Amino acid sequence: MSPLAGGHLATLSTLDMLISAATFSSLGIVLPHMVAELEWSWSQAGLGFTILGAACGGSSLFPTLVIRKLGVRIALILGGLLMALGLFTMSTVNNLLQYFIAAAICGVAYQMLGTIPSTFVISRHFKNRSTALGLYFTIGGFGNVIGPWMVMAVLSVEGQVWRDYWVYQSLLLLATGVAGGLIIGLDKRFSQPAERELQEPATPAKPEPALAAESTPAKPSRVYISPIDWGVKQAMRTPQYKILVAAYFANLMALVTVTSLSVGHLVERGVSSEVAGAMLSLEAFIAVLTRIAGGFLGERIDPRYLMVVSLAATSIGCAVLATSDSHSILLIYAIGTGIGFGLTALSCTVLMMNYFGQRHNLELFSSMCLVGAASALGPTIGGVIRDLTGNFVLMFLILSAVAAIVWVAVVMMRAPQTDETSGAESTGPNTAPDTGRDAPAIAERTA
Repeated sequence: MSPLAGGHLATLSTLDMLISAATFSSLGIVLPHMVAELEWSWSQAGLGFTILGAACGGSSLFPTLVIRKLGVRIALILGGLLMALGLFTMSTVNNLLQYFIAAAICGVAYQMLGTIPSTFVISRHFKNRSTALGLYFTIGGFGNVIGPWMVMAVLSVEGQVWRDYWVYQSLLLLATGVAGGLIIGLDKRFSQPAERELQEPATPAKPEPALAAESTPAKPSRVYISPIDWGVKQAMRTPQYKILVAAYFANLMALVTVTSLSVGHLVERGVSSEVAGAMLSLEAFIAVLTRIAGGFLGERIDPRYLMVVSLAATSIGCAVLATSDSHSILLIYAIGTGIGFGLTALSCTVLMMNYFGQRHNLELFSSMCLVGAASALGPTIGGVIRDLTGNFVLMFLILSAVAAIVWVAVVMMRAPQTDETSGAESTGPNTAPDTGRDAPAIAERTA
């Protein structure tokens, strides 16, 4: 790994950690304070969280457009400016409209600074993409660990209120977003429009020097990697693409809903706010541990198996959260959802590249992120269920059922095949150019 590649990975991972800490994980802790002071209902409060997620998912094509037309550097700098604006607006909130506008701005900025530009950069730096992405998601996942503690640290200082917290985060994200863009721009591939690479023929990936020097033949890999770069429409027509989107949807809906509503749910069931917040942090810590392990394993076993485990863990964790108030039993919820949130996004990201290639992954990955707009309805639905039934139990049971249904589809899924890939499997980097043709007949590989 070159120093530049390592520096870029560290920069992007730090940005992901800070935006996660400043938005989703922080809002779940700050929201009860905002509800109490501004006298909102939980339906209204949950709608703001939904707008944050919907803006994040619904704007996923925007960073793709900026990266293709202006480059990654401009995308990150613009994202830092937008995030600072959104967080500062959050600190001035006095009514629901301001709250919704602030949440929407933060959602757009999150996508500009998050996995879309990061996946683009990392996939062009590293041959072992699963390991690199695992490290990226691991460091970024610490944002969900430190976010609640950052809130509690600020609020524990005499005279500090939730408005001050948003101001501090605004300043922090402004500085790191702009600095991140400048660092990534040191590589001219990311300071210029990325659409140029689509105008050039695809070239074989260059092996790393250490690997090129080896004289012994490589052992066949058990991880399927497509020998061609699929076209965007061609890939979207496959059942595998739809299943990956469904898995990403189930993961995001569970993640934003548990993050935003679990503390309020557990407090209503008699669990102290300290224990409820600690469970949320434990869940995030488990997610961090599983991401680094998942990145390592993703180079050695089919990432589909990681997704099978993650969706099962999510389903079990949400079911336990819905039905238990015992501290010891709630550990199953924290561990289960932690494993699920840690592995599902990682395995979806890696499988998308393994199945369909790198050349058009920017468009394919951003289109998968669009489901965030729909999954963000989770907190709003949960708030409505709470107002109608008096608790959040039904919402978490629904999340458990959705994860279980997608789990069945993933268990049955096999790698996609075309007339060009059915003859042989690839175990190395993509080397063939995009054919540019419409989708050929798709046939599922047999187990």
